[in-house]
Amino acid sequence: MVNLEVDNLVTGYNNKKVLQDISFQVGNGSFLGIIGPNGSGKSTLIRVLTRVISPWEGRVKYRNKDIKELKRKEIARMVSVVPQDTFINFPFTVRDVVLMGRSPYLSRFENPDKKDNEIARRAMRTVNILSFENRSVRELSGGELQRVALARALTQQPDLLLLDEATSQLDIGHKKEVMDTLKEKNEKEKLSVISVHHNLNLAARYCENIMLLDQGKIRAYGRPEEVLTSTHLRAVYGIEAEVHEHPKDGTIYVSPLDKQINTEKNEKTVHVVCGGNSTGTLLKDLIEKGYEVTAGVLNVMDSDLEKANFLDINVITEAPFSSITYDSYQRNLELIEKADIVIVTDFPVGEGNIRNLEAVKEGVTDDMDLFLVDMDNINERDFTDDNRASKIYTQISNKMDFKSVDSIEEVAKLL
Repeated sequence: MVNLEVDNLVTGYNNKKVLQDISFQVGNGSFLGIIGPNGSGKSTLIRVLTRVISPWEGRVKYRNKDIKELKRKEIARMVSVVPQDTFINFPFTVRDVVLMGRSPYLSRFENPDKKDNEIARRAMRTVNILSFENRSVRELSGGELQRVALARALTQQPDLLLLDEATSQLDIGHKKEVMDTLKEKNEKEKLSVISVHHNLNLAARYCENIMLLDQGKIRAYGRPEEVLTSTHLRAVYGIEAEVHEHPKDGTIYVSPLDKQINTEKNEKTVHVVCGGNSTGTLLKDLIEKGYEVTAGVLNVMDSDLEKANFLDINVITEAPFSSITYDSYQRNLELIEKADIVIVTDFPVGEGNIRNLEAVKEGVTDDMDLFLVDMDNINERDFTDDNRASKIYTQISNKMDFKSVDSIEEVAKLL
């Protein structure tokens, strides 16, 4: 059965065309990834699929019904959405928010019954948030709130789940946990999934098919190995890259090559502790300023590792979705101890990468310059048991003088 059919879609904003000639189908149990550079139309496509904006031309159909003819409750019973950022302004409990996923099945003044509550509890158990179902959502970190949004979407019991870079705020452990859960529901329960990805390797690992958008058009569509080719990556992203097959499971992954950067000469070494796409252009900026740059520990498939490889930076790596081993910790510590400057970005910290902070605490000394990015908001990025990451930040700040900065852009300006 075809859950979604998009035929010759054209749409945009304020008379500016963003998407054109978009046609594809999503069958029962499909897992489609959408990738493309910024401005290629990924989020716009999600908005038109949820009737936030309307098609200018062409059609969007769910179960052979034009989206224009469907009531919002009908759409909500078929499709649920998890956005990139979730913001809830009222002090609802986690359970209250998740139960909102049953709204499409209830009349205006009808309360959830036993069945609705069981569906909500099952969804919370699926994404591992049942233990704090009675907490206020105002007390949650960004990653925890994102898992609440996913549980709410699953509580809708949709045929099709739309994810708009919905795992971008999660640390690597929870990211894998969520994606594994969705893949299992996709395969066993035939839940159809459309997932917008910034991380090419995450899309390659989990998606059955990938759509590559470029300037509002479909550049390529097909299996990961058909779409993630050196030719397509060069044409769309402007990078030279190699595509490899993972020796363990046969999935493919992309490794950018070539660096074309003019640098000044600088005698100092900078070690960057990062992850989860938290570096922005920092690594490139440091190379351009002539610093010798090292980084780590980063898991294979992390976006920051892709940037480091592209820039030919010496980086300590760990296996995909694995916790930092003692050996990797020691090698990371050695790079920290050799550095003149240590930068700790605002990366999400979980049990898998907590050793990065432990290495900083052990390795930094008073003769180094230490930059801590967005230290004041560590609680929002702390996914460890008993707030261990927050405690280590306090220990680091008590150990030596440091520079607290709001963003990586501020670091680049100061160096």
